[in-house]
Amino acid sequence: MRSRNSKTNKSVLDKMSAGFVENILEDDDRHVVISAYPFAKSNTGSFVTSIRLNVYNGQQKKLGKSPLAGGQVLTDSKGIPRFAVGSDADNNSVTMYRASKKDDWQTLSKTPYGEGEVYPVNISKDGATIHILDSTQTSTFQLKKIDTLTGETEVVFHHPKFDAYPQIIDDEVLGATTNPGYTQAYWFEIDSELQNSILQAIQAFNGSIEVFNQKELTVVALTKKRDKAILVVRDSVSSPKYYLYDMSKNQMKYLLTMWPEIEDAGLEAEIPFNFRNSDGVRIYGYYTKARDQQEGEASPMIVIPHGGPHARDTWGFDPDTHIFSQAGYAVLKINFRGSTGYGKEFTKLGFGEWGGDTQADIIEATEWAIAQGIADANKIGIYGGSFGGYSAAMAPILRPDLYKSSVAYIGVFDLQMLYNEGDIKGIKWGGKYLDKTLGQDSEKIRSMSPVLHADRLDAPIIIVSGEDDQRAPVEHAYALADALKKEGKDYELIVVPKEGHGFRKPENRFMLYKKMLEHFSSTL
Repeated sequence: MRSRNSKTNKSVLDKMSAGFVENILEDDDRHVVISAYPFAKSNTGSFVTSIRLNVYNGQQKKLGKSPLAGGQVLTDSKGIPRFAVGSDADNNSVTMYRASKKDDWQTLSKTPYGEGEVYPVNISKDGATIHILDSTQTSTFQLKKIDTLTGETEVVFHHPKFDAYPQIIDDEVLGATTNPGYTQAYWFEIDSELQNSILQAIQAFNGSIEVFNQKELTVVALTKKRDKAILVVRDSVSSPKYYLYDMSKNQMKYLLTMWPEIEDAGLEAEIPFNFRNSDGVRIYGYYTKARDQQEGEASPMIVIPHGGPHARDTWGFDPDTHIFSQAGYAVLKINFRGSTGYGKEFTKLGFGEWGGDTQADIIEATEWAIAQGIADANKIGIYGGSFGGYSAAMAPILRPDLYKSSVAYIGVFDLQMLYNEGDIKGIKWGGKYLDKTLGQDSEKIRSMSPVLHADRLDAPIIIVSGEDDQRAPVEHAYALADALKKEGKDYELIVVPKEGHGFRKPENRFMLYKKMLEHFSSTL
């Protein structure tokens, strides 16, 4: 978020800060609330600052700084910070609340990382009702309503298998969604013209109002009169599109496409799948066929493990997927143990298992795709970024017979190095976070570090790093390259100046994709 160069805002938000619009302040036509982070520190323990920004002249007013590091703040309808979510020095997940700007912050919830958390999702306009997501007492999120006057709490919705996310407009819960594969909607029976209008739009685009297997719709903005809405419509085969929906006339007007330069004719659909792994745990993911791949035809395949690892893949339009699919590769994405969205117990199954059970899920999902006739067993490549980059090195080490080619992008390859290099070590709770997610068994950590097992990495690999990467420092790339060189392995090291944890410059992204396609073409 760039600020104007004026005396009114120099001390609040400078041009090198990052931020997003947290509250549009519907009753204030001139201002919005920005959640701002110091430059390059939004993931490294910085304290978010809430700022009221005049959208006409750029003037700023500081509303307050979060009492917690590395998290987020939720303001009320007047722009007053009321909730703060983040971590303390002991790596506890903490949620704090205050009744008004005159009151002190109070701890609402504090739990060890991984043992559940509380997220505020809505403060009613009159301040009488708060909705939160709470997984401190259950594995998956409970949607709760809290009466701020009496303190009475009511569970509004809970799904026992999947995390639920509320659909709230004008302080009313219209329903909730879960995301096992396709998004599943659970609409509440309420007397709401707005809900009826939204459901009509969903039915027009998707057919079903319960399973979003054709199109997903999101309400981006509403007029004050609630007679018009801006919708974004997404699917897995085209760039997201924005529409102006006149609800009073039941008319839809196309506005724009997110990536109009992408030709989406003939793109292959992303298909959810699930299977039970060898430990009896159900694993979910997505596959996309290669361009023009026929039923029963096995294709070369690229496996793309997601980053995090405590994140997830979702159904939708992914340019990476289509770049490979259009080049003749099927694509496989897996929400392995440790992923989010399936409850905290599923996420915790990934703790201490970066190179163990997590990789086993990636490998078994690959074998599932082969058994289904989707993938050619002799032509399997793997590519990923961040934790996915780690997996792109580790999975071929564990199964050199299965993965024949690899691209490891902005990955970490020496797990012990995480304690000494990069931004995690600089966070107050960084060491304790690593102790929790990596485990504290030094021998197991060594066994999960690709640099110490370079002799088993037979797949030709490209190692790609940004010279300024703070999350996965370039030292990881150099260490793996040195280890592979010592073993006489087939590798290429690419280090790009002035790039960090994910390439931003178009020319560097183009170079990466070109290199990958050439690499997989020659090795698969």
